[in-house]
Amino acid sequence: MRLPDFLIIGSSKAGTTTIYHYLCKHPQVYMSDPKEPEYFASEKDENYAKGIDWYASHFSKAEPHQVCGEASGRYTHWPKFSAASERIAAALPQVKLIYIMRNPVDRAYSHYAQDIKYAQNLLGKFEVTETFEENIKQDSYYLDCSNYMQQIEQYLRFFPKESFLFLLMEDLIQQPADILHKMCNFLGIDSGVDLVGEKEIKANEGRHHNEWFLRSRITDPLKKIPGVAQVAALLPQEARDQAYHLLTNLPYKQSMEEKYIPQPMLPETRQMLLEKFREPNQKLAEFLNRDLSHWDTQLKSAITSGTARS
Repeated sequence: MRLPDFLIIGSSKAGTTTIYHYLCKHPQVYMSDPKEPEYFASEKDENYAKGIDWYASHFSKAEPHQVCGEASGRYTHWPKFSAASERIAAALPQVKLIYIMRNPVDRAYSHYAQDIKYAQNLLGKFEVTETFEENIKQDSYYLDCSNYMQQIEQYLRFFPKESFLFLLMEDLIQQPADILHKMCNFLGIDSGVDLVGEKEIKANEGRHHNEWFLRSRITDPLKKIPGVAQVAALLPQEARDQAYHLLTNLPYKQSMEEKYIPQPMLPETRQMLLEKFREPNQKLAEFLNRDLSHWDTQLKSAITSGTARS
């Protein structure tokens, strides 16, 4: 039975998908498909109930010379999935753990926006029913997932610090080759393989979904008019883009955005959360022996202005 040698345990919306795709390019690595088997943490424990043989099947095609891994962000969604760390320790006592983090305020908002994206794509729930502020007032889930030290502590009950590789998303963005080199050394695989190549991987950029989804909602009523869809299909993309641009100048575009696109975080909410995370960030900084003070003051204009919403 083949089981994973390492897990990317999170954090969600901090670069796990990007790391996954980079590692898929390494000939000495076998990554599960799908990326997130979520065996140790899933809704209603549906996947855990399928048993260890079901989990092992995700790695059965790995070659003997390859190390196996998967990337399930829910493994650091304590306390919602409180059993994950203990289950992992019981099944994989020697496993290596990769944990990548980002500004906790940005991560929390991005997680909220990502869940809306999933609801729209997979559940058919198109309208945004609550703002970020309304959500965190009722439920601490997104904020809990951003309390990184709290998540790490769940694993330190079962694993030594040496079992972890801790990364920051900003480092992955600014120096991907260095981070991937460090990751390969941690996994004991050839660090000389060029995983970056000519083009860096940037996965799960939420603005692309927002642009596509808003466009689909605006144009959908027109496509239902007999003959319009057929005519549009005959037009070159440039002509369709120009027609859509005219539509976006109509007054109802703003109301469509409010209906279907998550509203940006309010500046006062951001300031409140910066204060909320100041102490947890300091505790994490001491644990990592790294200055994280930029997380306490950093302003992400894309979120506060609403130009990028995930």
